[in-house]
Amino acid sequence: MKIEFKITNHHLSSINEIIADNLLEPHTATTKENRAFIYLMLEVSNKLLKKAIDKKAHKTAFKLSLKYYEALALHQFLLMFIDYGKTEKRRLTRELIGIINQKIV
Repeated sequence: MKIEFKITNHHLSSINEIIADNLLEPHTATTKENRAFIYLMLEVSNKLLKKAIDKKAHKTAFKLSLKYYEALALHQFLLMFIDYGKTEKRRLTRELIGIINQKIV
């Protein structure tokens, strides 16, 4: 099952930044489940980075399509690493969590 939602370049670059700042290396995981989650997020990250390169010049929102389990993993990752300071990154992260949450229910 595919999950599609509209996203802007600004949102996409914010997601990529959060993933780059917080994703651990697979060899640092202590359990099989954590290691599997890290590998899944690496796949999602690669997909998002490719999309960012493809849509670099777009000023308007575009569709992003993820498989259900990829969208759920991204949702969980963003929930784990939301910035609790009153910053622009926090606002963008909350928007993205809301968008994904509406689609995965």
